[in-house]
Amino acid sequence: LNDDDGSERLPLPAASRYTPHARPVAPQQQPRPAAPRPAAAAPQQPLRPAEPRPAAPSPISAATQPAALSTEDTREQYPDYPLPPYDLLTYRPVPPEVTEAAREEMYAMQQRICDTLETFKISVTPGPITRGPSITRYEFHPPKGLRVNRITALNRDLMLATSSKSVNILAPIPGKNTVGIELENSTKSPVYLRELLQDEAFRNPKIRIPVALGKDVYGNAVIGDLAAMPHTLVAGTTGSGKSVCINSMILSMLYRFRPDELKLILVDPKVVEMQPYKKLPHLICPVVTNPARVIGALRWAVNEMEHRYSLFSKIGVRNFTDFNNRAADYQPEPDEEDMQQDAVDFDPEVWASEIERQSEEGLPLPEETQEEIDFEENEPIPTRLPYIVIIIDELADLMQVVKEDLEAYIARLAQKARAAGIHLVVATQSPRSGVVTGIIKANIPSRIALKVSSPLDSRIILDSSGAENLLGKGDFLFLPPEGISKLTRAQGAFVSDDEIASIVKFCASHAKQKFEAGVTAEMDSCDGTATDGDNAGRLSGSRSGGDDEDELYTRCVQLVITERKASTSLLQRRFSIGYGRAAKIMDLMEARGVITPPQGATRAREVLIEAP
Repeated sequence: LNDDDGSERLPLPAASRYTPHARPVAPQQQPRPAAPRPAAAAPQQPLRPAEPRPAAPSPISAATQPAALSTEDTREQYPDYPLPPYDLLTYRPVPPEVTEAAREEMYAMQQRICDTLETFKISVTPGPITRGPSITRYEFHPPKGLRVNRITALNRDLMLATSSKSVNILAPIPGKNTVGIELENSTKSPVYLRELLQDEAFRNPKIRIPVALGKDVYGNAVIGDLAAMPHTLVAGTTGSGKSVCINSMILSMLYRFRPDELKLILVDPKVVEMQPYKKLPHLICPVVTNPARVIGALRWAVNEMEHRYSLFSKIGVRNFTDFNNRAADYQPEPDEEDMQQDAVDFDPEVWASEIERQSEEGLPLPEETQEEIDFEENEPIPTRLPYIVIIIDELADLMQVVKEDLEAYIARLAQKARAAGIHLVVATQSPRSGVVTGIIKANIPSRIALKVSSPLDSRIILDSSGAENLLGKGDFLFLPPEGISKLTRAQGAFVSDDEIASIVKFCASHAKQKFEAGVTAEMDSCDGTATDGDNAGRLSGSRSGGDDEDELYTRCVQLVITERKASTSLLQRRFSIGYGRAAKIMDLMEARGVITPPQGATRAREVLIEAP
């Protein structure tokens, strides 16, 4: 008989092989004076697996930053950022509940199940009994030649015989030659997030983005790796524990990553679910509640994904991990004499005003000289890139407003974003076929199914029934990318509102929020325009009353026709506009047939319209 005694798992000692990250020091910088610290002992900090870090390159001028996500070495912005201490999380050790009387009760229940099966002429041999936090699993060895569907057909009869609210039958248990019958415990043992974060599995250095999900029936911590999952669908009815599951995933990442290592985009159509995180320094933009602005945020994520792939191609790596391990090995070395001469001769304001004057007078724009080559070709290589995790709390509300665009962007990110270090977590309480469409489902391999109302909803999530028999309140089935053979039932960790508030307050007190201008620009461009059927708004993202936008678009078209080439950075430099606005104009020119779609990382777009 195996039982979960709920004993506390203490953190590893200081001599453990798991050590915090070393803090690299940028070259040629004076040491900063240490901030005053209180005399009291520092709170207990979670340990982090050591991993190699490349040396920081020379500081990059702000004038030569890439057009997408800011790539300065943000570790200098968070030199002393501590991970949250475990003391902010609740943990109450649970004494062993399996008394001798309880053992006798479980053996009696096992015998009752055997007798019930015997009445239907099914003779089974009792096997081990495993007690988990919320359920007890009874295993039986079926006789040779028995069709297991004869046992699964007796679900309601077993509910009657055992006086249970729910019976889940595993015929067979994956990886075993036994049949499992799972019944609800009369007394449940709580699962605390703290004990999962202190578990050795959470600190496994092979897990790149660990998310603590819960405990399985054997009492083992269920830790997912979001980097390997690599996108996740979470579904369950009201009261099933869906929001608590999302909170556990977010807090798990906060206990592993600094703000420069992880960026979050939180989408909250319900307005209230994600508000506790609005001051989090890991946010790349404010919590998104407007469906139209969601499209702008996802559009930025797609552009950032493509931008990262161009960086990978430039230094000859295949994915996000290789880039962060090797990025410092490659850094363009521009000619210093040319750079000094350009700094003397080139004034961006004068250049922009001259271009505007010549454009208004109808004069041909000057040809680009060899020294003024496209910005993308001389883009500095950042030392490291942060993970980007996009969490959409309620998919159904968004699908009612921006279904076409939302489905397209989710599918595009799910297909390509994994290797770029961008991951999706999509949640819904309405797992209907109109919400979890075939395109979304096909591109999100990992699923977390909490209690649903019908076997049909379970099949939409898991491609099999079973989620309708769950107990609710955090009881879930986890389907990893490996498939149904690895399906795991577990009890999710409970996280209170007070715990969330204290952790967010701690993080906010040690780092300031630094939103990415490109994300907010994309969201502003879509605000009030991205609705289904509004193709012009979707393609251009222009605001109402867009006379200025139309004039700028015309000038951009004239420029690319004259230059016979088109790029976002070219528009940025010539017209002194931001990345989001330039990317929007590029999308519109592509949609109207002025330029071709991207031809890959090494080929530029072609201009399809000839000069008059």
